[in-house]
Amino acid sequence: MTAIILVLAGLYCLARGVMDLRAKRWVWGALGLVSGIAIMAAPVPTPVETPLPAGPSR
Repeated sequence: MTAIILVLAGLYCLARGVMDLRAKRWVWGALGLVSGIAIMAAPVPTPVETPLPAGPSR
């Protein structure tokens, strides 16, 4: 669920940055693009459990 929220936030920042650049608000546009890229590039920790096979019984 956290990954979906982060992707949506990153897409919003990217879209808002493009809209600000088209409106010639250069600083807000650059900040939107940078923050969108940073959110999309951040690693999302996901707990993965790998079951190990049981060893030989003796």
